Amino acid sequence: MWFSWSPVAWCCLVSSPEAARLSAEDISPSSNGPKAEPVLLDDDPDDPDDLFAGLTSCESIELSKCYQEQDIYSYTVCVCVCVYITFLSILINFYVCVCMYMCIYIYIYIYIYIYAFIYLYVFFHIYLFVCFLFIYTLFYIIYLFIKIDHSFLCICAHMSILIVINFFVFLGDGMNAYMVYKVLTKTSLSIFSRDEVCVKRRFSDFLGLHSKLASKYMHMGYIVPPAPEKSIVGMTKVKVGKEDLSSVEFVEKRRSALERYLLRTVKHPALLKDPDVLQFLESSELPRAVSTQALSGAGILRMVNKAADAVNKMTIKMNESDAWFEEKQQQFDNLDVQLRKLHASVESLVCHRRELSVNTASFAKSAAMLGNSEDHTALSRALSQLAEVEEKIDQLHQDQACADFYLISELLGDYVRLITAVKGVFDQRMKTWAKCQDAQVMLQRKREAEAKLQHANKPDKLQQAKDEIREWEGKVQQGERDFEQISKNIRREVGRFEKDRVKDFRVVIIKYLESLVHTQQQLIKYWEAFLPEAKAIA
Repeated sequence: MWFSWSPVAWCCLVSSPEAARLSAEDISPSSNGPKAEPVLLDDDPDDPDDLFAGLTSCESIELSKCYQEQDIYSYTVCVCVCVYITFLSILINFYVCVCMYMCIYIYIYIYIYIYAFIYLYVFFHIYLFVCFLFIYTLFYIIYLFIKIDHSFLCICAHMSILIVINFFVFLGDGMNAYMVYKVLTKTSLSIFSRDEVCVKRRFSDFLGLHSKLASKYMHMGYIVPPAPEKSIVGMTKVKVGKEDLSSVEFVEKRRSALERYLLRTVKHPALLKDPDVLQFLESSELPRAVSTQALSGAGILRMVNKAADAVNKMTIKMNESDAWFEEKQQQFDNLDVQLRKLHASVESLVCHRRELSVNTASFAKSAAMLGNSEDHTALSRALSQLAEVEEKIDQLHQDQACADFYLISELLGDYVRLITAVKGVFDQRMKTWAKCQDAQVMLQRKREAEAKLQHANKPDKLQQAKDEIREWEGKVQQGERDFEQISKNIRREVGRFEKDRVKDFRVVIIKYLESLVHTQQQLIKYWEAFLPEAKAIA
């Protein structure tokens, strides 16, 4: 009976990890940078600022334990279905045999017996097959649902938001021209008034958003993703020659950088809830951010403040009592140096790859001209084919240069700026510590002044001194609480940053390796196709 073993085979197929594996992402090396993907908000359940703490039913379950329980649950259901279908197959086959035995006594003519036998046997096996197929399909859908979402019980915690900047337009004339970007937001989060919002923003609006978020959250220890840097030279070239290739590349680079900046911003649960972020993504009109101009009074003030912060950082000598912070500061200093070196090397690689593309195109043109002037038929045909191959290779070099730039170079540039933001929150912690130390020094001075007043027997000023002591004691206690809180926030933020960094580098490295493999495969394909043409030269 084939139904006795087929359920086992089918269920073993379902339980295989390959059956539920997602297909690899289709990477096109000719695309202008990585495509925007939905941000899955998978937050720390211990985070007090977790936006989705009330949405998940798995708050007290560790992630690894949850995965193990899902696998156990999947395989348990698989075994149960297998046993149930096998038992059902045996039972129905037994019932069919009994019916056939009874038919011997009921039906007299042999053709009626054969007809009844075939009818009952086929009918019950078709019924069994339909039942099994229904149960198998239902189980397989549930199994894939578990594997794709990683948590059947925690599905409501996986809310997503997708932000795409897919359009920009020039407004104004001459040197007064500026670009306006179309920001499209699609989300399933309840904090947004609509599921899909489309707004238009200037580059200064992005800088203004970052300035607001940095002023509100950096002193608390939150890592605020940095906005793309303003380039006066690049924008001037765009205004002068809008159709130039370098101008198009600059505009695309800025568009991609702004898109990544918004995605990193909304990925942070505390920043996503901020009213300024919601207003930026939803409001049709924003007040113009005038403080972001590089040559304005606010810009000069920012440069002065940065210089003052650098001087204060050199003067503050903090006795670090926490080995974790000392280790992390050294780690990020080393990481900053190495990332900058690697970023410079990749930028050099991009330049050399583009030069190789230009030289390859020149070689293809020269080979084509030589083939046209050659009298030997086979040699002329081979040179013409060689020119076509070199033109294809030129396009491959251009695509690979784009992959080098938009995948590796842009990622490294982003993380160089992110490391600067991480070091900035460490500096904020140092400022908080210095503020607490200053409060303790003032408290000690007030106590010494109170002791002098008591010794001088001046009761009229003694009460005022006691009030000042209580005031500074409160400031010291508040400073200690602020220092503890910012230390706790930095620990959590660094953990989040490290997890995102590993994930980002893993995704980009895989995409980059796939682009390299694709390039090499195409090169082999082109040269193998040209080889018979070269051998045909006689």
